[in-house]
Amino acid sequence: MRRRKDPFGMALALAGAGSFVGCWEGGAVQIYSCNEPCFSLDAHECNDPCPVCDGACVPPPSLGFDDPILLWRGDATGGTSPPECPVEAPDLLFDGYSGFAGEHRCPTCLCTKPSCELPSGLLGSASATCDGTASTSFAAPEGWSGACTAPAAVTSSELSSLLIPAPTVSACAPAHDPGGARPELAAPASTRVRACTGAADENKCRDPSMMCVAAPRQRSGGFTMCIRYLLQHTPECPEPYPDLLAISEGFDDTRSCTPCACEELEDATCAALVSVYEDGSCRELLGAETVTMAGPKCVAGPDLRLESMMARWIRDDPGRCAPTGGVAMGQVTPQSLAYYCCQSDEVIPIY
Repeated sequence: MRRRKDPFGMALALAGAGSFVGCWEGGAVQIYSCNEPCFSLDAHECNDPCPVCDGACVPPPSLGFDDPILLWRGDATGGTSPPECPVEAPDLLFDGYSGFAGEHRCPTCLCTKPSCELPSGLLGSASATCDGTASTSFAAPEGWSGACTAPAAVTSSELSSLLIPAPTVSACAPAHDPGGARPELAAPASTRVRACTGAADENKCRDPSMMCVAAPRQRSGGFTMCIRYLLQHTPECPEPYPDLLAISEGFDDTRSCTPCACEELEDATCAALVSVYEDGSCRELLGAETVTMAGPKCVAGPDLRLESMMARWIRDDPGRCAPTGGVAMGQVTPQSLAYYCCQSDEVIPIY
């Protein structure tokens, strides 16, 4: 270190210079500045007595900002858990969120297309007026398309009329457009945040324009140095911390979508020609009637014998149902919102 032979003159100099420190050694005074502790000395002569920052030396915060902390950011939509705070900054300040959702999208509501449906079967009656006296049911196969079918037959003495029910229309069912928004709402925030800090001596940096803060010497795990803005309005971030983040420790999520539904069926027209036969292979015609949605038809006659039946559509227009619902309601309201300015990935931290 630099050595002076006049201890009395040096003592006077030390008394008037606050940025220098010294000590006695073998009758001489060692003097040094923590800005330049080895000024004018060769490397083998210097034993740097200045303190060393165990964390990171970073620019101090501008007016209106709090001291720097470590802040981790991760994807909130993929179930990523925040890492533990680094051992050099072990104190957890808070867990929060950033990137809050604005207007949310709801799925586009659709209605399944209805379909005209043939009668599920015929009803035979001992009465000639289809009044159901001593009735017998002739069931068609499930989902009958109208192809020839042979239900169980009865003797002619048991059947004096046949009731052919009117065709019907299947109900519309609400559905979501598969090409639109998902039925589940998106996450209320895109980013999860964890803030950590630790004890550090602010005055341990060799450069007096920097401050020492708790931080790992090797940055890892996505932690970044950030400063909190202490006022209410949105700040303009200083150059060393250019990235602005709005962070909240919680939020109130009242978002919802009105449920999908279908209005009443409109413009349906279904008409079918239903034929009944005396043989089991739809060759010997007993009678035929056109039935519409207006109501059933009655086929009457003495000694009716039904062994097969067949149907075909004359008018197959089931109409449509208008969809309703899928309207966005509510919003995400951050709680205790605060603004942070963070170092950019392009900024090289100064240690």
